[in-house]
Amino acid sequence: MKKAKKVKVKKTFKVYCTTFPDGTYYIGFSTKMGAAYEKYFGSNSEILKMVKAGNHGLVKETIAEFEKRSHAKATEAILQWNNRHDPKMRNQMWNVRLRLDHLSDLVVPAWEPRKQ
Repeated sequence: MKKAKKVKVKKTFKVYCTTFPDGTYYIGFSTKMGAAYEKYFGSNSEILKMVKAGNHGLVKETIAEFEKRSHAKATEAILQWNNRHDPKMRNQMWNVRLRLDHLSDLVVPAWEPRKQ
């Protein structure tokens, strides 16, 4: 008897925003899928401590999902740049290294942080 072939789910790349209970937020990028993505709020040490402690009050919003890693990384960088003067944004590092020819068909989603 032949083994049934596993259907491989195509990986997607997500840009998300994690909002903290105090209204500050973090814009990030993730390759996680399914349940792993649902419980993921970011890898920042403060976020990890809050999640480990339970009842953290963090809210994650998926801003956009892409089939191309380069589109997700570029969107993350653009949204971080567009919000760099917002004192509520917690991102401190801006690490951009992308091939521009991979971004020729990128459409950046319209997004703004939630007003609280």
